[in-house]
Amino acid sequence: MFKHQVIAISLAICALIATPVLADGTQFSGQATGVNATVLGLAPILISDTGPLPPEGGQFEKSLLSENVPGVLTAEVFHSSTVGQGNRSRSEASVANLDLTVGGNTIGADFLMARATAVCNSNGSSSVSGGSEIAALMINGQTIVISGQPNQTIDNLPLGTQVIINEQKGNSGDITVNALHVIVPGVADVIVASAHADVQCKEKPICDSATDFVTGGGWILNNGSKANFAVAGGIKNGFWGHLQYNDHGNGLKVKGTGVTAYGIVDATTRHIEGTCEINGASGSYKVDVSDITEPGKDADSFSITLSNGYFAGKKLDGGNIQLHQPCR
Repeated sequence: MFKHQVIAISLAICALIATPVLADGTQFSGQATGVNATVLGLAPILISDTGPLPPEGGQFEKSLLSENVPGVLTAEVFHSSTVGQGNRSRSEASVANLDLTVGGNTIGADFLMARATAVCNSNGSSSVSGGSEIAALMINGQTIVISGQPNQTIDNLPLGTQVIINEQKGNSGDITVNALHVIVPGVADVIVASAHADVQCKEKPICDSATDFVTGGGWILNNGSKANFAVAGGIKNGFWGHLQYNDHGNGLKVKGTGVTAYGIVDATTRHIEGTCEINGASGSYKVDVSDITEPGKDADSFSITLSNGYFAGKKLDGGNIQLHQPCR
């Protein structure tokens, strides 16, 4: 059990409240989206979208426990966040248990995540990094081996369909990563798990260590079954964040309804508390997350305790936890 400092709303939290300021001219851009799709005959589909960061930066998040677009897709545990502060912009999006049908193609994946970062260097130049993670991708019943390289392409599919895996585009200060991009000419254009980050640099960004946020998406194995999570926490004019959780072993589903506490356990670990619905009934949660390295598989950790006595926690079997501190 972690010993932690929980920051209650009644305490003096002025030093930790994140008020976006233009960092000595540094300008940010960022956005994260679970699904962005156009399909012939349907209205545009936009799921779990943070919207764009303003030039002065900030912290946006979005999440959803599940979504169903009849005849097109089902998916669960959406997580999207974008944070622009200090000398960098970071965005991430994750989706679990995707089942997509477009242009006569069936595409499924247990988990998809995209991450993008744009950083101002000490000399005023910029650099970018990013990548994606996809677990158990299948196209038309065939298992797809993920190369890990940017822009892996699968062709020779019905109706001229093209699937791009780990799509990356941008320049030294701008990057967009799409975990999965499905194009059916004249029929559909579907992007799943998209992260964009952009920064325009000045030599002396504001590195206010008081602003502290944590975000993440992924899964752990609990009693041999996957438990997917989407989490975010911090303080932004009050407590900020979300929680979505689905334990496929016992059918337990948790939908966060509010964040009530955020605490610093140690240099890598944060504690979040909040209210939630547990299989539709009112309850509360306590979550501890640790950001050890990137990516987080087998290193970062997630644990959850619910008011009904449920507990699960361990190092991640997939996904990532990201601690956001200015200039780090």
